[in-house]
Amino acid sequence: MRLRPDGADSSADRAWQNSRGLGSPRLRATAFTVSAVLHLIAILAYTTMMNVLRPDAAAFPIPSDTEAEQGIDVIRLVEIDEEDLERPEEPEELDEVVPPEADARPPRIPGPVVGELIPPGPTAAERLRPNRRSVRLWANLPDEFFELTLEEREEILLADRIVEWYDSLSAAQAAEDRLTDWTFRDREGGRWGVADGKIYLGDVALPLPLQFGIPVGKRDVTNYRIWEFEEIERQSQRFLIEQSWKERAAAIRARRDRERAAAIDTTRIR
Repeated sequence: MRLRPDGADSSADRAWQNSRGLGSPRLRATAFTVSAVLHLIAILAYTTMMNVLRPDAAAFPIPSDTEAEQGIDVIRLVEIDEEDLERPEEPEELDEVVPPEADARPPRIPGPVVGELIPPGPTAAERLRPNRRSVRLWANLPDEFFELTLEEREEILLADRIVEWYDSLSAAQAAEDRLTDWTFRDREGGRWGVADGKIYLGDVALPLPLQFGIPVGKRDVTNYRIWEFEEIERQSQRFLIEQSWKERAAAIRARRDRERAAAIDTTRIR
């Protein structure tokens, strides 16, 4: 490195340094060549690896004539004159099959008969249990069963009258309920509206009047308002009672004054 006497670099020195340093043309050409070679090697390696791992992805098969013909369906269309068509033969009528009569007789078993098959007799429980041939079931009932006393007839008549009365009450109640039934039913069978002192909301029925609880934090205010309302009611009732007492006392005093005035007028002597 050459320095000037004042310590500064000259332009020739800077050019010499650039030609020998990292920014020299030779170094840039070498780096570009190495980069291109590395990229080419990477591309070739990638293609080779793809052919090994996935041969179908890198290979482009060329369809042959035989493969192209396999996927083609050839349909031959032939024109046919309607006059040349012959009428098909009439189908043969099938004979109706009649099933043979069933033979309900037991089959005969060839060979010697050893003995007759006799069903077992009834057991002790079956003997004690009444059956269709039991005399107890078919015996005549006594005449008392078909006769009614006077009290029984009156009870039957009274029961009929009570049933008719209940039916009339039920009909009247149903007519009254229909007048106050303001409900309807939807497609799913749910009931909506007001009836029978209830609010129907589908499958839910809320009784009337609705009563809700006291909100949280408002209990003292609500109790004070209730006490105030009750106190006003008590004072109003007390005022009415005192007013009635005063009116009655005034009426009694007026009546006594009239009685005294009448007694004085009748006994005075002029």
